[in-house]
Amino acid sequence: MKMPVLSSRLAALALGTALALPLVSSAALAEDKVSVAVNTMQIFSSLDPAKVTDYTGYMAIVNMYDGLTTVNAKGEIVPHLAKSWDISQDGLTYTFHLRDDAKFQDGTAVKAADLAWSIQRLLGINKGPSNLIVGVLKPENVTAPDDATLVMKIERQFSPFMAATPLMMAMNRTLIEANAKPEDKWGEAYVGEHSAGSGPYKLVSYNRSADMVIARNADYFLGWTKGKPIDEVRFVQTSDDATVKALAEKGELGLSSHGLGNDTYESIGRMKGYKLIQTRTAGGFVIKLNTKVYPTDDVHVRRAIAYATDYKTIQEVIYPGFDMKGPLSDAFKDAHNGDIQPGVYDLDKAKEELAKSKYAGQKITLVNSYVASLAFEAEVALLLQSSLEQIGITLDIKPEPWNRIVELSSKPETTPASTQVNISPTYPSPDAMFYNQYHSKASGTWMSMEWLQNAEIDGLIDKVRATTDVNEQNATYKELQTKIADLQPDVWAVAPNRRYAANKCLQGYEFIPMQSWDLNFSNFHWDCKAE
Repeated sequence: MKMPVLSSRLAALALGTALALPLVSSAALAEDKVSVAVNTMQIFSSLDPAKVTDYTGYMAIVNMYDGLTTVNAKGEIVPHLAKSWDISQDGLTYTFHLRDDAKFQDGTAVKAADLAWSIQRLLGINKGPSNLIVGVLKPENVTAPDDATLVMKIERQFSPFMAATPLMMAMNRTLIEANAKPEDKWGEAYVGEHSAGSGPYKLVSYNRSADMVIARNADYFLGWTKGKPIDEVRFVQTSDDATVKALAEKGELGLSSHGLGNDTYESIGRMKGYKLIQTRTAGGFVIKLNTKVYPTDDVHVRRAIAYATDYKTIQEVIYPGFDMKGPLSDAFKDAHNGDIQPGVYDLDKAKEELAKSKYAGQKITLVNSYVASLAFEAEVALLLQSSLEQIGITLDIKPEPWNRIVELSSKPETTPASTQVNISPTYPSPDAMFYNQYHSKASGTWMSMEWLQNAEIDGLIDKVRATTDVNEQNATYKELQTKIADLQPDVWAVAPNRRYAANKCLQGYEFIPMQSWDLNFSNFHWDCKAE
C-alpha cells in the first residue's frame, strides 16, 4: 500500500509560493514506501535542541534526537538512552546507566561523553530549555566516568530535575566539532541546518520559511517493531485552512496541525479516507496580559477583560474544549487546586472592575495580538472586541507572524498588552506551567508575556522546586494557583480538545503530556485495515 505523497500540484497551493521540496510522484516510489505530508502552523524556527521554544521546534528534535529519558502517556519519566538511574540520598547526585546499543545516525556509538558534552553545550548556549537547569547544574559537574555512565551533581535539591531529562538530548560531538568554527565553538550554525543525533529520523531537506523533510533511520537502535513504519515525513508549513483542506481533498494530507478552524476539521473528517483524532491536553488556550504596560498594568482592568470574555462561545463554537480552572490543568490532578473556579462571562462585573481601575472614566484602548492567519484566533479577537466595546474598551487587533510575536515578547515595553497563545508543558511537571510563565527569571519569552515579576510568586515557585516531599509540593502548587488567579495575569479561555485531521491509514497516535512528544513519528505506523 502506498501513501499519497506531495506532488507538484502542491506547489500552487502552498501560500502562493513554490515549495523547495524535492517533489516526486507516488508512481516513482517503491511499492512499500510510506511518505506522509504533515501540516504545521508555524515555521521551524530552530532545529537545535539547545534553542527550541515552541511546538514545531520540539516536533523536530523529538524525531531527530534521543533524550536521556523520555515520557509516557501517563506523564511518567521512563528509560530511553539511560536504561536506569540512581539518585543519592541527599538528592544532589544523579547517576545514569546508559544503553550500550545506541548509535548516532552516522553509525558511531553514543557514549556518556557525548551526553556530557551535549548537556554542557545546552548550558553554554543558555537559550531554550537551558533555563530549567542554569544555576542548578554547573557544566563542570556533568561527567562521564566511563562510556556507559553519566553523572550529574546539582547545586541544591531541585524537584523538577528528572522531569527535565527528556530535554537532555544526545548530540554527536565529533560531527559537530568537525563542522564548528572558531567563532562558533558549539557548532550552532551547523546544528541549525543538520541533524546530528541518534533519533529515529534524519534530516533530508529544510527550508526554514516553508517546509522540512525527514527520513526514517533504518538502523535506529530501538528498531521498527510497531507495524509498517512511516518512511518519510514531509512537513508543510501553512496556517491557511483552505490550503490544508485542498491537500485533504486531493488525498495528499497525512496529518494536519492542531490549530485549524473548527469547520475545517469537521469538513476533512467527513471526507472519504480521513478521520479526526481528538484528545484532552495538559495545557490551554489563554490570553496573556502584560502586567507592565497600559492598560493591563492595572489588575482591575485585567479582571474586567476576564469578565468580558465569552468563554462558552469560545469553548462551544470557536475552539471546542472545556473550562480552564486557573493556570494549571486538572490533568495534574494531585497538584490542581479544585477551589479555583472557571472564568465567568459577566459584563456587569466587568464594568464594576473597570470602575475600580486607575483608568476609570478614560477612553481605553487595548492591543490584542495573535498569530496571523490562524482563523480561530481571529474569531476570538472579534468576539472579544464586541464584548469589550460594551464596557468602554476599544480593542486594537494586531495579528502578527509567529516569529514576530516571539521577537516582541523579549521586552516588556514591546510585548503587546494582550496576546493569544496556546500554552502546554514543555516537560511533564506542574513546574513547567509555573516557572516558564510566571517566574521572573523566565521573563523574555513568548511563554512569559505576562511579565509578572512578583517576588511572592517567585518565592513560592522556588520553594516548591527546593523540596522533594510530594505532598508539600502539591500544597505549594495549590497556593500558587490561588495567588496567581487573584492577580489575573491571564484570561484562561479554554482547555481545548487537541484535534488533528488524519489519513485513516495513519495509526498509533497517543497523547503525551509534553510539548510535541505525541508527534514522534516512530510511534506511528501505516495500516489501512485498522479501525
